[in-house]
Amino acid sequence: MSSHPGQLARRLQQVTYQLWTTTVSTETTPPQFVVLNSLLADPDIDQRTLGERASLDRSTVADVVARLVQRGLIRRVRDPRDGRRNVLRLTKRGESTHGQVADRIEQMNDKLLAPLSKEEQGTLLSMLTRIVDQDAQR
Repeated sequence: MSSHPGQLARRLQQVTYQLWTTTVSTETTPPQFVVLNSLLADPDIDQRTLGERASLDRSTVADVVARLVQRGLIRRVRDPRDGRRNVLRLTKRGESTHGQVADRIEQMNDKLLAPLSKEEQGTLLSMLTRIVDQDAQR
């Protein structure tokens, strides 16, 4: 097994993707869930703000939003405070899908972290958070 962090991160991404497709969903992708989750936490935000909150670039968030609108999980509405712009909202179907996927994500996380003790799980999450936060500051 490689001791290179980048290679291990790539393998972790592969393992996570495999777990996602077998445990969580083949219809809702991780970026789509992040968008649903972001809109549940903070409804009525514009697409640019959504991209920032979800850590998605402009083209990715545009594609994800278009797919979720097409699936009827989110909708664009005129901003009640500024009629020149649109904001995004979850639909009832979007809220339901979010709930179903969120429940399965808990199962996936349990499987993913199963080889680690509770203390090791906390340490891993803390270290990953530090790496991601450092990247956000660059």
